[in-house]
Amino acid sequence: MNIPGIGGTRGIFEIFVPGVFLLLNIGAMLFSLPFLDDHTKELITSLASNSVLDVVVSICFGYLTGILLRLLRTDTLDKFSAWWLRAFDKKARAKTSDGRKAYRLSATEGFPYIGWIGEVAAGYLPPEALHFYEKIWAKRQRESNQNKQFFNFSKLVVSCNDENAASEIYAAESFTRYIAGMFYALLFASILIVLTIILRYILLGELLIGFVALLLAYLLSILIIVQRFRKMRIREVEVVFAASYKNRELFDEKKTKK
Repeated sequence: MNIPGIGGTRGIFEIFVPGVFLLLNIGAMLFSLPFLDDHTKELITSLASNSVLDVVVSICFGYLTGILLRLLRTDTLDKFSAWWLRAFDKKARAKTSDGRKAYRLSATEGFPYIGWIGEVAAGYLPPEALHFYEKIWAKRQRESNQNKQFFNFSKLVVSCNDENAASEIYAAESFTRYIAGMFYALLFASILIVLTIILRYILLGELLIGFVALLLAYLLSILIIVQRFRKMRIREVEVVFAASYKNRELFDEKKTKK
């Protein structure tokens, strides 16, 4: 698993932002707890008004929270998104040669979707791209439908030799990791909001309308991510395949020896 370092743009985009987002929600929940005394609330308010301290806390604990989110499995969200496509997306089904309907590999196969890339190459890409797929990628498909080692190897080989392709690969990867991080941040934030609403209602008889509206917005965002994440991640793999095809001489043993 790649954990971008502090100071890199990838770290800011896919780790720091989700981490700070969840950290802010944790702070809001703590401040809204019904059994929190006024003295503690005043202390939290005074600390929050200190801009220097805010920056230090955001950088230290925001990045740490983002790292913890990043350690959660992206594949879990990917499988959940695939289940959603199979259950609700009509485009996830296609007619077979005998006229029956079956799920497409895009809705069933595991990351990095090597079989689905083959279908795309055969149906939509030039013959040269299909030849490259059959020569290099198809042979790396495994029974478990996963070969992350080959996928990561391809990314590294291309990135070390083609700066422009590396930028495209990193951008696609960073985007999917950011969406995954925000999914988990939204999920945990929603749980915290639900707990806060329940506690305030039971202990104080108050219904926080603002928190309810925020919860609905978070749940809607989670739903949209689940609907689209599998397609976003497929796009990431397609970028790596295209970059590999562009630099196909790197995977040619004869040309590499020369």
